[in-house]
Amino acid sequence: MPRKEKFSKEDLIKGGVDFVRKNGIEQLNARNLAEFIGCSTQPIFRNYTNIEEYKNDLKKALHENYKQFIHENTDKNNYCISVCYAYALYAKTEPNIFKALFITSLAGSRTINEVINSPWNIETISHVINSYNTSKEKAEKIYRDIRFYTHGIATQISCNSIILNEEELYSLIEDMLKKLL
Repeated sequence: MPRKEKFSKEDLIKGGVDFVRKNGIEQLNARNLAEFIGCSTQPIFRNYTNIEEYKNDLKKALHENYKQFIHENTDKNNYCISVCYAYALYAKTEPNIFKALFITSLAGSRTINEVINSPWNIETISHVINSYNTSKEKAEKIYRDIRFYTHGIATQISCNSIILNEEELYSLIEDMLKKLL
């Protein structure tokens, strides 16, 4: 009977999410991950060709964590403000995962058009069109500007360079949206 593998891909990914949450993506390498989850590097390289392949799967799991949080913290009746608020709140709740997904090289690079045309952002833009009775072009500009404004706040929150309570955070986003409309 073959020996049961002690650490599956799922175990390694779950351990990686916990590792990033606690230590940040910058500290992630095979040796540090193995030590964190209590194994040698052998299970990592038995399941993955290299650490970059592992990080690709980890990035997907981190995105799932983020999407679940956004889903749970977004109000469809006030979509644009609440999705931006949830984004910044995620930076406060999960600062190391936020940084991994949106600030470090793991995030990758996209153009503004790629950001705007992402399926999840198209949904927000559609809500702006319907909620504020505006054209698609204006809605895209509003979303672009509120997104990058919120990203700045979220980045400061994740780096602990600004302290905001949830009411202040919501108010900042709401005030900016009013200015953009």
